[in-house]
Amino acid sequence: MAAFVKFLIFLLLILPALGSFHFPNTRELYRFPNGTWLENIAVRPNGNLLIADATTSSLWEIKPSTDTTHSSPDLVHRFEAATVGGIAELAPDTYAVIVSNSVWRIDLSQHAHIPPPVRIADIIPAGFLNGMAVLDEGNSVVISDSELGLVWYLNIQSGNYSILHRHETMEANSDLGILIGVNGLKILHDYMYYSNSPKQIFCRVRIDTRTGRALGPYEIISHDTLADDFAVDSWGIGYLASPTNNEIIKVYPDGSHKVVAGSKNSRELMSVTAAAFGRTQSDRHVLYVTTGGETEHAVNTTASLGGKVMTVLVDS
Repeated sequence: MAAFVKFLIFLLLILPALGSFHFPNTRELYRFPNGTWLENIAVRPNGNLLIADATTSSLWEIKPSTDTTHSSPDLVHRFEAATVGGIAELAPDTYAVIVSNSVWRIDLSQHAHIPPPVRIADIIPAGFLNGMAVLDEGNSVVISDSELGLVWYLNIQSGNYSILHRHETMEANSDLGILIGVNGLKILHDYMYYSNSPKQIFCRVRIDTRTGRALGPYEIISHDTLADDFAVDSWGIGYLASPTNNEIIKVYPDGSHKVVAGSKNSRELMSVTAAAFGRTQSDRHVLYVTTGGETEHAVNTTASLGGKVMTVLVDS
């Protein structure tokens, strides 16, 4: 928790005061109150968005608006004295949620009534749990530990956990001012993709999709791509949320990359944290992203606008 708070403070201090130029492929859905840091996002089967609010330890739901409608958040659950992070869908509309160094299950499939979340496990030796992805048809998950620079395996049924991946591409260092390493984590087909923020690399490793164990080498896809979380499309193209560059970076499987939204000279996507693709027929090419807020003035970096939820149109 302390490391996470330091990271939030660090980002807000180093992000410059920038202009508010609006990019034609982006649109704001909703901005949260001042000082709110939005850490992660997931998309429900019905197209609604689940938003992890690290500041108030809350999970929110937002129905994406159109040009003529307005989005507003509904509270799904507020966790006590904790920080909400990674979200992964275990089964249709049932999710694992990282809450500090614990993992909880929340079932949204019973539309008329949402039962209380259930704690799956406390990962006591963990440093800072961050990204999460599903294995074995929802029976287990892999979780990045940004502070320890490794990936945990967690059995959802038993609550047992163990270290699954430890590699130099995941290692933590203090180049960004705090100890942090492997960050975002996603699984597509039989590859586990991950980012390492201070090393500015985007990586993957071929895995056994039941056990999560490595079946091939740990590969660096791209260099010079500092990212927090990210989305990966069906072609293995990554869309990386770069919080210090205020950009969404599109990374191709051959390692080439380009900026598709945002700019270091704009507040449009300032401190962008996470990304997820829409799941309905009408928004499959829409990338939904969260941010950690914006500084208004270079001389007053302690006051910040709240994090927001944005749409980014992509050409995938």
